[in-house]
Amino acid sequence: MVKGVKLTLVSGVIALTLLSGCGGYDNENNNVVGSNLILTQDTFKPVVDVPKAAIQTALDTQGGGQQAFLGVKSYKIDYKTKDIHGKEIIASGLITVPAISKEFMATYKKQTGRDFSLSIVSDQHGTIFTKAEAPTAKALASHQPNKLATAFSGVAGFMTVQPDYPGYGDSNVSHPFILEKPLANSTVDMIEAAIAFANKAGLPINGQVFLSGYSEGGYATMAAAKEIQEHHPEIHLMAVAPMAGPYDLEKIGLGIFAESVMAFPPYLAYVIKAYSDAYEDVNLSNIIVDQYVPVVNTIFDGEHNATVAYLSLPNMLNGNPDDQAPEKLFKTTFMTDYMNDENTPLRKHFVENSPIDWKPVVPMKLLHCSNDEIIPAEMSKLAYNSFIQKGSSTVELVLIDNVSAASTLETVHSNCAKAAYSQVIPWFDKIRKGEK
Repeated sequence: MVKGVKLTLVSGVIALTLLSGCGGYDNENNNVVGSNLILTQDTFKPVVDVPKAAIQTALDTQGGGQQAFLGVKSYKIDYKTKDIHGKEIIASGLITVPAISKEFMATYKKQTGRDFSLSIVSDQHGTIFTKAEAPTAKALASHQPNKLATAFSGVAGFMTVQPDYPGYGDSNVSHPFILEKPLANSTVDMIEAAIAFANKAGLPINGQVFLSGYSEGGYATMAAAKEIQEHHPEIHLMAVAPMAGPYDLEKIGLGIFAESVMAFPPYLAYVIKAYSDAYEDVNLSNIIVDQYVPVVNTIFDGEHNATVAYLSLPNMLNGNPDDQAPEKLFKTTFMTDYMNDENTPLRKHFVENSPIDWKPVVPMKLLHCSNDEIIPAEMSKLAYNSFIQKGSSTVELVLIDNVSAASTLETVHSNCAKAAYSQVIPWFDKIRKGEK
């Protein structure tokens, strides 16, 4: 039914002329069959099934003249991946595809002279705090389409892959927040499992793979791109769009401890918790002020949302910025050591987990709002400069201006996602069709 479909698509996504060419043909039928897909009786049962008319109605209410391409169907899959120590774990993710019919396929070939094919975009989500926020959890609970998956699949005609990440969905482990290897693994393994899914389901994928992600997703996208380029030549990576990610963790730390006010303490505490879970030489009690150690140990269990996390940690709810100073959360001795000693364990691990120590050879756009108050645009500038110094000629830095926060309940960082994705989707569309 058209009535009752809730859909808030990325604003500014243009109506794409998809019948002029969907997918590229330089890699036709060159599809990796992953062996990590876990098949169950529910694997090929859609958890979301929304017709084209419902998507068009939702688009019409937004204005802007966007056109729905097809309806969408979403599927939840489980797959095998590895944690930071190389141990095999189970992860999950959401696959969204245009609802292709035989009639559509015949019409497409008649109009274009070519068989229709799907390019894959793996989109990595930003920071979440509760298990209910994971892509598969939201799809199972609401049976409504994911807004970004709908933009990529329902409007732009991609097959969209969205990993939940370890720690969310069907994965019963601590979430590796801003840890390079496990986030890269879970993304790459999800892509390979999704290709296996598509082959078994008879979906006409063409082998093209794109990567995008915002905030933590921008970091995960960068890590996955590095992993694919260095270790997975079988994956035909076409273009990469990391958006507003914390790519140079060492400098993030240096900047935080030099400031008088922390931007959003739960993000910082979450990172420390993840690194203390991952590394034996990172001890929470040596870093976090004593009264907050129990809080940090329990608040990131997937049951407490961002608001609860913020209120449970040092904050300036009472309007006093001093209440949100770094020394309210971090021990002074730790901050001094971190600032002055590059061999501090956490600082060393931050360097190890900063995915800017490689030379991209595929097209990459680093997008960032110039006035981002949570993750400074300096992060994307540092990554860009590092890649250029290493000789990359395929990387572009796009700084987005004129994005603001309309109220105290909003941030530029969160609002910037709409502006960033509105540039990424048409860029991916051009590349898959072989346009410059």
